[in-house]
Formats: sequence, C-alpha cells, structure tokens
Amino acid sequence: MAQEGMTKSRLIEELQQARREIRSLRSQARKYKRIEEKLTHSEHFYRTLFENSGTATIVIEKDTTISMMNNDFSNFTGYSRDEIINHTWTMYVAEDDIARLLSYHKTRREDPSSAPRNYEFKIRNKDGNLLHVFMTIAMIPGTTQSIASMVDMTAVKNLEKEVLDISERERQKIGYELHDDLGQHLIGIDVMTKVLQDRLTPISDENARYAGEINRLVKDAIDKTRRLARGLCPVHLTSLGLEASLEDLAASTSAIFNINCIFRCPRHIPIRDNSLATHLYYIAKESIHNAIEHGKSSKIVMEFLNNSGTVSLSILDNGGGIRDTAKAVGIGLRIMQYRARMIGAILRIESEPGGGTLVTCTFNPMKD
Repeated sequence: MAQEGMTKSRLIEELQQARREIRSLRSQARKYKRIEEKLTHSEHFYRTLFENSGTATIVIEKDTTISMMNNDFSNFTGYSRDEIINHTWTMYVAEDDIARLLSYHKTRREDPSSAPRNYEFKIRNKDGNLLHVFMTIAMIPGTTQSIASMVDMTAVKNLEKEVLDISERERQKIGYELHDDLGQHLIGIDVMTKVLQDRLTPISDENARYAGEINRLVKDAIDKTRRLARGLCPVHLTSLGLEASLEDLAASTSAIFNINCIFRCPRHIPIRDNSLATHLYYIAKESIHNAIEHGKSSKIVMEFLNNSGTVSLSILDNGGGIRDTAKAVGIGLRIMQYRARMIGAILRIESEPGGGTLVTCTFNPMKD
C-alpha cells in the first residue's frame, strides 16, 4: 500500500510539472507569436517603404549580383524582375563606368567610409539608351550587402547640355563679331590714322605725334579685341584647333604671369567636336588659374596624350596643392566637374606627394 501511495504521489507531481511546462510553452508560444507578428509587421512596413520610395532601389550582394529590387528599378531600366534578380549589375552599367564602380564596390566592403556614398554614372536600359543616374549607396550593417537608390537625371542632363550649348553658341557668336566685325573696323581705323600721321608729319610735328598716339591706342584696342575674342572663342579662331589653342594658352600664361608654363603634345590628336574642344580648353584654363591663384605655382605642365584611343588632358603644377581633394568645393572646381560631365569625361583632382596638384581629364572621343 505504501508503495502504491508513493507511485500515485509521484505521478501527481509529474503531472503538475508537465502542466507547468505546458503553461510555460504556451507562454513562450504567445511570446514568439507576438515577435513573429512584429517581424511580419516590420517586414511589411519596410517592404512598403522599399517598394514605394519613389526611387529605383536595389540590394547588391558581395559578388555584385542583385538580390532585391523594387518595381521602380524595373520600370527605370525596362528589364523584368527575372532579368535582374541574381544577375550582376555590371550588365546594366555603361561600359566606361564599370571599372570605376567595381573599384567602389570592392573598396566599400573593405572600408565603407573610403568609398563615395553619392556619385553619378550611366545605365544602359533594355532599349539600348544611356540614362544618366545619380546614386546614393550604403552598406547594410552586419552584412556584405549594400543598398542603392537611383534617380534618373537624364532629362536634367539633357536640359543642362542644351543650356550650355546655347551659352557656348552665344559666346562664339560674340567672339566672331569681335574678331570679324569690330576687329576689322579697328584695323581700318589703324590704317587711316597711320596715313593721317604720315600726311601730318611734313605739316605739323605736334599734330603728327598726336595722330601717332591715336594710332598707338587703336593698335592697343585691336590687341585687346583679339585677346577678348580668343577668350570667348578660343578654339574656332585657331586653324589648328585645340592643340594650338592650348599652346597659345601656355605661352600667354608664361608671358603674363612670368612663370614657366609648358604644353606637351607628342603627336597630333584631332578633336573634331568643337564643343568638346571648348570644354577641354576651359578646364585647362581654370586649372591654370587655380594653380597660380591658390597654389602659387611657378611651373605648370600641360600634357595632351592619346593612349590606345583614350585621350587625357593633364595639368600638373608645383604649387601648394589641395589639402583635401574630396572636400574641394570651389565654384571653379564645380564648373570643371560640370564641364567634364557634359562631354562624358572623368575628371580627377589629386594632390601630389611632393606638393602640387594634378588635374586629369580622361575621355574617349570615339565613343557614342
């Protein structure tokens, strides 16, 4: 009987323990359910944000494949979800931007702070058209994934180019009028005042000297008109185009500022697009201005080179350099960057280890 009582007591105790464990499991189940509901709510919340951000957004894996995307990215590129998910983003980026973006992709995973968070590049959509994109990208904490949002800047870029083209045409028109109209008019006055001086010489030395002074002032006006016309229309007015204009820029810089400014171009590089040539000229001119004004340079070397179809214009000075090129935001530098974007070039501004600044504008004149 005692043994039976002990067995019954043990069974009751085990039953009570089981009930306690069941209550605990039910409590945990309710807790997990609440967590699951919160996670589901968070997933729906963030997925809604992801899908309705108003910008084309993708998640990029370490191997450059796209693991997530919203409908805006599909609409933006013209590709379907199946054509994008698990495919590398290099399929959609313009060929001349791939190397730069791959470098950012690798650097970002080594040190997120060392890669730019915002930059521009081009995407080739399904129709084969190039779209100008402004992207914001960042690493997802605790992962090797990055999330990128893109805004289509194509219409803005086209409008900017149209405005700039109009301003360049007006600049050239004024340059031509100064050179061909006012310049020729002044040359006529120059000839007439010289004739007047010659006629007055036998009659009155004083009046002849006065006419000679007028002639000298007219010659000065002709020189100033030519310089002004050359500044407004530097490439068109020179029969040899950009190379001669850059050589003339180097010579005038040396003469005006009493420094050593050299231009090197080992072999002829034909630039048939006058808009391209004009932008390159003004990039060089602004670089020289910065080297003299801010760098206090005494020597500047411009080089115009063609390396297997890739053309580069570089301006190296021996001045004080730029302490932090990433934070250089002067209006002149911004205009240089803007001009480079307009011609599809890459502009790099680097501070040299031994002092000085190197500005390099690289482009492919043969690309679409």
